[in-house]
Amino acid sequence: MNETIDPTSQILLVAIFAFWWAMLGSWTQLLSRWIEEMAKRNDASTRRNGSIELASSVDTPLDALREIDPDFDLPAFLFGAKSAYEAILRAYVDEDMPTLKRLVGPEVLDALEREVSGRRDREETLQLTFIGTRQAKIVDALEEDGTAEIVVRYVSDVVSVTRSADDAVVAGDPRQIVQVIDYWTFACESQSTKRNWMLIATEGE
Repeated sequence: MNETIDPTSQILLVAIFAFWWAMLGSWTQLLSRWIEEMAKRNDASTRRNGSIELASSVDTPLDALREIDPDFDLPAFLFGAKSAYEAILRAYVDEDMPTLKRLVGPEVLDALEREVSGRRDREETLQLTFIGTRQAKIVDALEEDGTAEIVVRYVSDVVSVTRSADDAVVAGDPRQIVQVIDYWTFACESQSTKRNWMLIATEGE
């Protein structure tokens, strides 16, 4: 049976892939004009689906954020923070060190490299299924010695399992969805015209 391929469907798939790839590498220029426009375009739908908690952000230290940047765009930052969270976790699972080097600071990178190296030595495989991020909320912000720092609290649902070389489960449960709460600190030079936010610290709850 002959099948025809709809050119429109091909174009749509290419467009979706291009958008995903652009978002993966865009965190280092989070407040660039392209990201801001994308965030504004999706702001209304984001408020409805609740994947980023904007309403509760009024009780975050907005004054500190405005001191860091009078034009600070909160929806754009949270939109980028959520994308960075998922991209960094996926890169860690996939042992994609080039991507991690673009998104995280030296101390975090060193810790992740040690974890990846340990997995390889034990011949273990980490599998992660991202169900979704329920919340991405700024809980702290400060500026010190020319560096701006913002702490984001994430609440996400994942399925995580670590398997041995013979495919036995050594950690996690492939049938259980686990809620994960993380506090990630992002930093950049406060006077920089390009907001190159990097992950510099992580903490779980």
